Amino acid sequence: MRRRIDQEPARVEDRRTARAEGRHAPCVRGRRATWVGLSMVLAVALVACGADAGAPSSGAAATSTTQAMIPNERGRITGGPADTEITDGGRLAFGLEAEPEGLDPTRFAFSQAGNTVASAVFDPLVTIDADGKAVPYLAKAIDPNNDFTVWTVTLPTDVKFHDGTPLTAAVVVQNLEAYRASVITGPPIHEIITGVSETDPTHVAITLRLPYRNFPAALTSQIGYMVAPAMLADPGLAKKPIGTGPFVFDRHQDNVSWSLRKNPSYWKAGLPHLDSIEFVPIADDSKRMEKLRSGTLDLMQTINGTDITELRQSDFKRVENRNGDIAFLTLNTTKPPFDSLTARRAVAYATDSAKLRHEVYGDVARPANSPYGTGKLGHLEDNGFPTFNPAKAAQLVQQYKAETGADLTFTFITSADIANAQGSQLLIPGFEAAGMKVTLQQLPQIQGIAQIAAGNYQMGQFRLFANASPEVDSTFYRSNSIAQGISLNFPRFATPEIDRLTEHAAGSGSPAEQAADYEQVSRILADQVPYIWLAELDWMLAANPRVNGVRGAANGTLPTIGPKTWVAELSVSKTAAATSTTKP
Repeated sequence: MRRRIDQEPARVEDRRTARAEGRHAPCVRGRRATWVGLSMVLAVALVACGADAGAPSSGAAATSTTQAMIPNERGRITGGPADTEITDGGRLAFGLEAEPEGLDPTRFAFSQAGNTVASAVFDPLVTIDADGKAVPYLAKAIDPNNDFTVWTVTLPTDVKFHDGTPLTAAVVVQNLEAYRASVITGPPIHEIITGVSETDPTHVAITLRLPYRNFPAALTSQIGYMVAPAMLADPGLAKKPIGTGPFVFDRHQDNVSWSLRKNPSYWKAGLPHLDSIEFVPIADDSKRMEKLRSGTLDLMQTINGTDITELRQSDFKRVENRNGDIAFLTLNTTKPPFDSLTARRAVAYATDSAKLRHEVYGDVARPANSPYGTGKLGHLEDNGFPTFNPAKAAQLVQQYKAETGADLTFTFITSADIANAQGSQLLIPGFEAAGMKVTLQQLPQIQGIAQIAAGNYQMGQFRLFANASPEVDSTFYRSNSIAQGISLNFPRFATPEIDRLTEHAAGSGSPAEQAADYEQVSRILADQVPYIWLAELDWMLAANPRVNGVRGAANGTLPTIGPKTWVAELSVSKTAAATSTTKP
């Protein structure tokens, strides 16, 4: 007998209260969401927007309606002028930190940039609402059986893809089977989903290997995007995407822009407000910030500490997430030198993460020692992770040479952007001072991700683990994500004990049991050091005062690798000030 979930869930007054009471969050169509690792990437940002409907005049005075930064119970903070009356029409140019390689979620691993553009073209089956809960979006409802091993997705009857193809249960099954067959998303899905079937034209049954109480969150990730059957049949459409989303593909030029126009037949009444939106890759943080100041861009997301400090004192609209993702180094534990625990621990002791947080993130970021950030289940102030100790690092380098007869030599892959370059160049002197020999290799973001996912690396630098629930990100350190080719478990490190603990936590209805499970995972990762934890990042979305709708990002999707359905709600006002200035 299926357990039916109410169509309109009550607002959660405090997420921590729900956890403490062990309540199962209902999942019905609502406002927004996020999950576990089929997103496979990390990276940096959705970013910036420039309006049409009258070009903004550079240097216009800031309005006097600035609000104080207002925190909510999930660590999100909003500030700046209040939204004005919504005006339909206009155009936004939305700056990205990188160029998405392609927009087919069954064939490409989406970064933050990829998910941002994808959110305008595709709809996820499930999203995150204003309370941070997973709720149906494209789906009407998603209901579990009594033991949470079968979930039934109920679909609407009035949704069509941009090419006119109707969304049906058969199409959803086709999508989910494509994800299961994908080299990107397939390995972890096969360990979770054992079957997908159409029960009638509007219902799909998803059978799981084990009980999974928070499975709806999985459908807020990359596997939740529904793509047109034409895309599944033609790989060439990855750069001419077809979805059910608020915007329709218009044109694309690599490293220049993705231009989209309004979907006039969008299934959500009254949306989108914009006539068009243009996504523009801008990898340089300083250039992105300057374009925001000048009014060329109206919306920007950043983790740059200097920019965040400045923006906190400005009259831009702001959404800040102080419980962001984790910056870390990933070590390939299947190849020398990091198949050696001695080598991994040597690097950990040689890493001056405090200096990196100060010089790269302007002391805005916080210390990190695990995938579990502040306020999340599994977070421990002290889990035993090695802290900076140059003398100990040098001792272990010599120990490694005694054990292997080889110098501790490796190549360090990082993204070819200013922030990552600065961070890697700051860390390398510490490695070399301990006696290591390091070669730095800077690659375009998507190429670096591909190399690391394929296991063709020794050390890499990333950001990840932004989801509120640990089970959402557990794919990135479970054994079922290690494949012969692509691996979402970047270090390719796993133990039976980590698998057992994460499976128990996913099926448990007890927050206390889940916390104990994830805390033990934290201790194992700290002891075995497949990751070098650097910082828990602060993310900020900053918008020109004329942009409305940005506060939807306060639901927690700002730093995650997953859909940002609030993109559909963005609009520009014709009456608000065109630009904003920084306060003295």
